[in-house]
Amino acid sequence: MQLTDKVIIITGGCQGLGRSMAEYLAGKGARLALVDLNEEKLQHTVAACKALGVEARYYLCNVADEEQVVQMVEQVAADFGAIHGLINNAGILRDGLLVKVKDGQMSKMSLAQWQS
Repeated sequence: MQLTDKVIIITGGCQGLGRSMAEYLAGKGARLALVDLNEEKLQHTVAACKALGVEARYYLCNVADEEQVVQMVEQVAADFGAIHGLINNAGILRDGLLVKVKDGQMSKMSLAQWQS
């Protein structure tokens, strides 16, 4: 797959797997929109991607808030002129439980339930 100049959004893009994917895609020439809540770590990840010679920007966004997500996607499209891909990496994992917030209600699912 040719990734040079393709615009990719990565949620949860400031650390761990998100940062690893960002650096990998930067090495392939992708232009990156990194999304997370930790501005300091986002700045470091953007700098690492830019050091690989690509355009990278960060966006502070709580992906559990639909309005923030809509605004972020609109801003990314305006900033880059297009969006070619999305990696939904952001998530919440606490004490072995999968946590999901929908319509203001939080539900939890154990790993065993998730895998069944």
